Amino acid sequence: MKSASDTLRACCTLDRIDHVDTHLLVTDRAGDMAPEWWAREILEGPPAVMRARLTAGWTMLGLPVHHRGPDAIAGWPIAHRDTEYLRLQGDSVLGLTGQLVTRVTDGGVEFATFVRLGNPMARALWATVLPTHLKIVDSLLRGAAERAG
Repeated sequence: MKSASDTLRACCTLDRIDHVDTHLLVTDRAGDMAPEWWAREILEGPPAVMRARLTAGWTMLGLPVHHRGPDAIAGWPIAHRDTEYLRLQGDSVLGLTGQLVTRVTDGGVEFATFVRLGNPMARALWATVLPTHLKIVDSLLRGAAERAG
């Protein structure tokens, strides 16, 4: 039997994972909405100031977050969607590839960041932003839980 961590990692398609962080939004309402709804709530539901901060951070990492429409969330292209999970993927011009996975489980909503760091510059940049990244993801999930009721 696969653990939750193994199941979440199986949603990632990167050939090498240099960083992963996983978070659980505990809510009784997880199954009421699809993974795509949760991903939109987490990334597009925050106030405009936070959304601008997210876009600025992703842009600094060289991620092209200009995609719009039903096949993108917060500028990230949707790489996979089904009833179990949704995966967004961004490929940075600086050598970083990121995948954001949102998965609905009986225990809540799992949100994970998978990163492949393709060169020393990408590694140094990620090391610099990682503490802020972790704080922001925690804040995003708390906000989504509050908005979802």
